[in-house]
Amino acid sequence: METIMKSEIFFFISSIATVILTILIGIMAAYLIRILRNVDNISEKAKDEADLIKEDVADLRQNIRDEGIKVKSFVSFFNKLKGRRPKRGGARPEGGKK
Repeated sequence: METIMKSEIFFFISSIATVILTILIGIMAAYLIRILRNVDNISEKAKDEADLIKEDVADLRQNIRDEGIKVKSFVSFFNKLKGRRPKRGGARPEGGKK
């Protein structure tokens, strides 16, 4: 009789542990999916930026072929890059420098 009672207690405890483990695995899978979506978004943004850089370098090469190496073409190239880059950070502290 004692053996049957011990086996029932074992199966009850193992059933509860299995349910808890399944719930934890489900939660971990949900977080993993969110992380993978963020990685996908980041890689898309990096791809888009790489395409823009490729176009800018092609424009610079064409300007150098057409006009030769002039300071103006380099300045216009870097101004074009500077205008495209998004502003980072917020307002500066009162000291003026970050």
